[in-house]
Amino acid sequence: MVKKNLVMAVLAVCAAGAAFAQMDFEEMAKNTVTVDLGPTMTGAFFGTFGDMLAGNDEEGLRSSGLGIGAQYERQLSEQFSVAGRFAYLGTGVVMSDTYTDSTTNTEESAILEVDLASFSIEGHVRFYPSGGNFFADGMLGFANMLVGFSGQIVEKLEHTKGEPLDTNISVSQGFLKLGAKVGWRISFGQNGGFTFETALGYSFGIGIGDTVGQQLAQQMKDKMDADIDQDSFDKAYGTIENLIFIGGPRLVLGLGYRF
Repeated sequence: MVKKNLVMAVLAVCAAGAAFAQMDFEEMAKNTVTVDLGPTMTGAFFGTFGDMLAGNDEEGLRSSGLGIGAQYERQLSEQFSVAGRFAYLGTGVVMSDTYTDSTTNTEESAILEVDLASFSIEGHVRFYPSGGNFFADGMLGFANMLVGFSGQIVEKLEHTKGEPLDTNISVSQGFLKLGAKVGWRISFGQNGGFTFETALGYSFGIGIGDTVGQQLAQQMKDKMDADIDQDSFDKAYGTIENLIFIGGPRLVLGLGYRF
């Protein structure tokens, strides 16, 4: 029964694509606006990740997240379209650490908030081989990643005697962004109407200027006289950039309207 329903669903999608291909281009709905739930799901994951790690402890790790993507597509012919897309992903992580106050000899807490965010503006070119639902998509755009530290860092340095260092640091880096994906755009009306889009792809960024890790290490050295391992910072934030905020695999789950 499940296999039968699956076959019927596939046939329905193919039939819809065939009908779309047979429609005269002048009569075709040429505009599509979609909201991508992929970044929203990633942001929601960040929002629960800290609580999962911290459990019921009052101290530890807390996080929040927000993501959104929006796209406008214009059909140029049955086989080709162009699109503009904006995406945002941000997360805030609050961490607590303990230290011993040298004046009162009591244990105190230091709170550090780390904010990471990225936004991208992208141009897309799409090719619909049969003029139907399936498409291949190439992307070129610009992205920016921002990282900020505010609060206190407990550095176990001799001159601080384990006491917290006040910090307020913010850095950013720009990227040239490239990517590709393949997917399906399915309209539930005869010519336009409610639309669902799903796609799988991969994107990567080419950094412009000093890396986030380099900037953070330098600012911590200048502002707090803290000796930070730049290579460790580069590796940690490079992984975050390449797999989550700038590049990495991408799942598109778009809901929208064609008109």
